[in-house]
Amino acid sequence: MRVILTSDLHYDVPRSKGPTEEIARKIAAAGGDLLVLVGDSASIDLTVLEQLFGLFEGFRGPKLFTPGNHEMWVPKGGDSFRRYEVELASVCVKHGVHYLDAGPYYANGVAVVGSVGWYDYSFRSPALKVPLRFYEAKVAPGRAEADEHYRHLIDGYDDLPPGSTDIIVRWMDGVRANLGMSDVEFTGMLVDRLRQHLDDASKRAERIVVAIHHVPFAELVPRPIVLNFAFVSAFMGSESFGALIEKYPQVRDVYCGHAHRRKQVQRGALTATCIGSTYTEKVFDVLDVE
Repeated sequence: MRVILTSDLHYDVPRSKGPTEEIARKIAAAGGDLLVLVGDSASIDLTVLEQLFGLFEGFRGPKLFTPGNHEMWVPKGGDSFRRYEVELASVCVKHGVHYLDAGPYYANGVAVVGSVGWYDYSFRSPALKVPLRFYEAKVAPGRAEADEHYRHLIDGYDDLPPGSTDIIVRWMDGVRANLGMSDVEFTGMLVDRLRQHLDDASKRAERIVVAIHHVPFAELVPRPIVLNFAFVSAFMGSESFGALIEKYPQVRDVYCGHAHRRKQVQRGALTATCIGSTYTEKVFDVLDVE
């Protein structure tokens, strides 16, 4: 069985539209038995996700989808958890796409298990020594110092390490995602759900392929020297997902997106691949499962 996987198409972003349309044509021409879209296909406007699904009508096999953090973005006052549980599932049903976060896909003794994944700051850079409250607010110290909305993270504290106010980035999930719970709580819920899906798959399939948008292993997290990028490593994923996945010997291949950097690591018999699409260069992987 030939599985095609791609991620981070960002069809809502103008500079991504052309490259996404081009890769959709290439994937349709390449053919395969399954197509897996591993998150960040679109964003707030779900009609864009519907358009994105339409680009792959030329692919003859079943299509599978797991969201990324961008699909969790909602208009002001919106509910990201409802988006995750109800709205994304409805769009998938409408277009005949299998929503992996609702359950595994099975074919020919193979299971594809998927999750949006999330982050609990376990990948944050210890060298920065930035206090946890800044990660929870998704705002770096320099940005908090310059913005009155976040001054409460600065005022009254004396625990900022030297140079930390040079970090001025903000992670936009803090503005556009409204989960109604903490990142740690959401990550824990998703790990539990993934465990259930892997348990079911391990009883029904000889081989399991995992597709998770956020990064499950620290080795796949980019390690830049730029302070802003070092800060956002906290939002790349969680070690909890990788630790769980490694417990299932039927899992031989894991694919993720999110980091926009191509990388592959080996963990025993398990191969973990960050697909590596960027906003302007889209790529796909081909996995032949015997």
